[in-house]
Amino acid sequence: MARLRVRVQGRSSDYWRYTLSSWLREVKEILEQEYNVSLEIVEEDVDIDTPRILVENEIVLEGVPGEEGYLIEALKKALNEALKETAHQ
Repeated sequence: MARLRVRVQGRSSDYWRYTLSSWLREVKEILEQEYNVSLEIVEEDVDIDTPRILVENEIVLEGVPGEEGYLIEALKKALNEALKETAHQ
């Protein structure tokens, strides 16, 4: 089973970083089962105006989408790419 790191970057007190982290935790198990991966969600304190999500070292999303569905689709695309890269290594 592949293990992938999902990082949420932003200011520690930022409401929107907290929102992205919460949404990730809500969909984590579903994505893990669908992709047969283990996701490690890490919050990182970075002094930026807009929070962002990275899968491994690739930026997946900057800012907060209007709904969780957009976040899920962006994560699925990123997971597909990350798993392709891991398969080729």
